[in-house]
Order: sequence, then C-alpha cells, then structure tokens
Amino acid sequence: MKLFKALLLLMLVASVVPTVMVGLLAVSEMREMLIRDAQELSVERVKVVRVKAEAVLEEPTRAALGLARIPGFFSLGLGEQRSHLAAVLNQRRDITALTVFDARGERLPGLQAFAVKDVPPTEVAEHEQRAKALLAELSDGPRYSEVYRGQATHAPGVTVAFAVGNPVRGYVAAELSLDGLREVLLQEKVGSSGFAYVTDRAGRLVSGPLLPGTRTGLDVSGRPAVQDLLQTLHDSRDSKLLGDLFHVGNFGTGASRVVGAYMMLPEPGWAVVSEEPMDFAYAQVRTMERKVLLGVFAALVVALALAALFSRNVTRPLKGFMAAALKIAQGQFGTRFELKSKNELGELAQTFNYMSQQLLAYDAETRGLYSSLEEGYLETIVALANSIDSKDAYTRGHSQRVADTAVDIGRELGLHERELKHLRYGGILHDIGKIGIVESILVKQSRLTDEEMTVMREHPVIGDQIVEPISFLRSVRAAVRSHHERWDGNGYPDKLAGEAIPLIARIVACADTFDACTSTRPYSKAMPLPDALEVMAKLRGNQHDAKVVDALRRVVEKKGVTVEGHRGPVKLAS
Repeated sequence: MKLFKALLLLMLVASVVPTVMVGLLAVSEMREMLIRDAQELSVERVKVVRVKAEAVLEEPTRAALGLARIPGFFSLGLGEQRSHLAAVLNQRRDITALTVFDARGERLPGLQAFAVKDVPPTEVAEHEQRAKALLAELSDGPRYSEVYRGQATHAPGVTVAFAVGNPVRGYVAAELSLDGLREVLLQEKVGSSGFAYVTDRAGRLVSGPLLPGTRTGLDVSGRPAVQDLLQTLHDSRDSKLLGDLFHVGNFGTGASRVVGAYMMLPEPGWAVVSEEPMDFAYAQVRTMERKVLLGVFAALVVALALAALFSRNVTRPLKGFMAAALKIAQGQFGTRFELKSKNELGELAQTFNYMSQQLLAYDAETRGLYSSLEEGYLETIVALANSIDSKDAYTRGHSQRVADTAVDIGRELGLHERELKHLRYGGILHDIGKIGIVESILVKQSRLTDEEMTVMREHPVIGDQIVEPISFLRSVRAAVRSHHERWDGNGYPDKLAGEAIPLIARIVACADTFDACTSTRPYSKAMPLPDALEVMAKLRGNQHDAKVVDALRRVVEKKGVTVEGHRGPVKLAS
C-alpha cells in the first residue's frame, strides 16, 4: 500500500504540476487578453458614440454658421435676412430658435425667429439671455452654453453663438435641441447592462439613459468614471490637449466597480462616458476561467485515473509476489505466481516460479533425509522403551499403548501434528527413568514398600536427566518429568498443580492411568472398560485435568481402545 501511494503521488506530481502550471499560465494570459479586449471594446464604443454625438452637434451648428457665410448678410434688407433665418429653421428641425445681434451685442429688431411648436414665447427671453451671456465670452469659433431643459417641453437643449464677419459685423445665436443626442445614446448598447452618457466639465449630465427618470443637469460627479474624468481635468494644465483626452480602465470599488471609458468633445467641453458593471463586462473572463479550471480538473481526474491504473498494475503483481513469498516462508514450497506479462515483472514471475520449484525439490530431499533421521530416532526411542518393558512381562507394550492413547486424546483436543508427535515421543519415553531403578524393585511381583516406593518415585527425575542432553527431545521433557504430577498438587516430583502442569504431561498422565486400569498387573487385574472409565471419572478434577479426562471418554466412545493387546470396537453401557 505504501508503494502504491508513493507511485501514485509520483505520477500525480509528474502530471499535475505541469498541468496546473499550464492551466494557470493559460488562465493568466487569457484573462489579460479578455480584459484587454473588453477594455478595447469599451474604447471603441466611446469613439463611436463620440462621432455620433459630434455629428448631432456639428450638423445644426454648421447650418447656423451658414448665415455667416452669406456675403454681406448684415447689408441685406430685413426681409431678405428674415428669409435666410426662416430657411435655416425649416431645413433643420433640431434648430429651434435663431437670434441675430449687432456688433455691440444688441438684438436686431425683426431678426429673431423660433419654432413656435418647440419653443414657447415664454422661453424666447431665456434663449436671448443665454445668448448674450455667451457673447460676452465669445472669441474664435462657436461657443456653447450649459445644457438646460425646456420648461414647457422638458426637452434638453443648448445655445450656441458665433461671430459673423471679420472684423465682426454682428453675432448669431442658435438654440439646438439635444433630442437627437439622446436617441443616439439610447440606441448605443454597452454590453448587457451598461450604458453611455454625456457629461459636461462640471460633472452634470448632458444627456443619456443613465437611470430611469434621470434629468438633464443632474450631478453625476459621484459616478466612478466621472470622478476620474474630473480629477484628470483638474490636473490637466493644457486645455488644448483635451480633444485627445480619453481613458479606459476599471473604476470604483466594491459592488460599484465598472469597466468604463471616457473621451472629450472639445468644442462644447463635454465628455462621452461609457460604463458597464465589471461583473458583466468580464463575464467572458469568468466563463473562460471556469472552462480552463474545468479542463484542468478533468485533466487531473484523468491523470489520477491513469496514475492509479499504472500504480495498481505495478503494485498488484508485487502483492502477488509477497503473498507467494509468504507461502514459501510458511513452508509451501512449489507455490507459483502466474503473471501474464512480457515486461520485467513477467520475467521476475518466471524466475520466482523457478526458484519455488527448486525449493520444492530441495524440500522434498530434505524431508526425506529428515524422515529417515526421524525414523531412526523413533526406532531408538522405541528400543529404549522396549528395553524397560522387557524387564517386566506385565508391562510389555505399556509405553506404546500410552503413546497411542495420548495421541488420540491430543487429537480430540485439537492439537497440531507437531504437538501430537511430541505426545507420541513423550508417551513412549515417559518411563525411561526406570532404567535407573534397581531391577529387584522394578520387577517385584507384590506391592512395594514405602522405601521401595520412594526409590521408584525417583524415575521421573532420572528420566528427565537422561532426556535433557538430547536437543530434539527437549520438547518432551515435561512428559517424562511431570507425568506423575496431580491436578490437586499432591503428585511428584515437583508438587505442581492445575494449569502449572504442562499439557503434554497431563495428557500422558491420563493415558498412563487409563492403561494401568485396563492392563493386568502383578497386584491387580485388568478392569472392564466401563469400570476403567468409572475410575477415570472419579479421578477427574483431583488427580487428572477434567478436560483431558473428558477427551479420553470421547475417544473411547468413538472408537474403543486396545485392552490386553486386543483392539476392537467397544460398546459402553448407558
């Protein structure tokens, strides 16, 4: 699992880092490009609106200036002069009033014309006052007044005045309607939620669909783009450069941030302003970012899947190798690991299988040698046991029967084969210490005296001393030394009790007692099997381990035991 994680992490780093870097660079480049495109589009809109706004002002102004180009206009008769004024009014519906002044700035009688439908007589006086105010400041070229709204029509308008003749013979003032400018601004679309408008140098609205119900002359100096415009105008010292003044960028802060641009109309001193909320202006930027990030995420998912697949293809065979190697370590030689691959892992699998087969062959050879050696050991042990049993005709075969019964009990208790082998050896050798007992005591046909019994009870210790130097028999020493210990602690030679007595000794002790009950001795006859089991039941929990006695009974009930050299099925009384 650690290797899988390491490979997965390595693959992810190798694939994710370039992908993320490319994605971030792409996002950065495309973001700058789209922002630049959005701002350039804003500039182009302002330029278009400026051209249209200039046309709205230039055409009626040019028509009014046509009066100055009439040769000897002030020398013509009054009727002819009035005809020229009427002609201009008739030709241009956006010129709503004309007034002619002499060189001193006084209105000439009879030379004032206006469209009655557009300019009520009550507003003619205001028109004349605005015109005189312009004449006082008039120099070269036309001069425009501040934008106003008509009291009757509420239509926005502006007064323009210019001199006639050189030297000046007089002046002409024209009233221009800005309805056309408003139509131009209404038709100009600035994105999905932006708008364009015109403001004067004081930050007052000239025209435009700024907000529903917005009035001409409204102070819009607080709008982000207009604030920047006014600051630029305040900082500018060369008024001649205002015709080339324009700026584009992000204006405002927080939720009021806009992408805007502005450009000056030099003659009236106005500015065309374009605004669009930044969220809408840069919508393509966010869309692009989402798409790029989605692409990067998809690439990461693919990279993760490929990395996981590659890592699994590498680590899964390794897990197979580990499992097969563990089986070999557990002794299952010949274990094969099949891997259908032509790469290095496949070659490793073939080498592994060859090694496993070789180990199997070596193991078979070793097992054969070990089996031969073990048989030799077993024959030696049996010979030793027989040498003891041969001294007494009554105990001939006793050690072998104890060994067989002990193995049956151990198998009933679920012991492993190795433990059963130890039980067999322990059963055969449990009385090996009797070699050191004088023959007169060993073969005595009557009951032993207390002194003789004391000598006889030394045989477990003697047997332990005999077995101790033999390394492969150390596992059965407990059966030799402790097979006369009692569960209640009254046994010998160490007075062990309960679980302190090794299990192998408890089992051999139970099998020894059972064989003593079912064998004929000089001082007792063999008991019938039910009586022997009854005796064992009485010894259960005091002399012998209860679970061992119960296992013996189950063994007897299942298949019977050898009694006096006879093996056959035994039927117990209920």
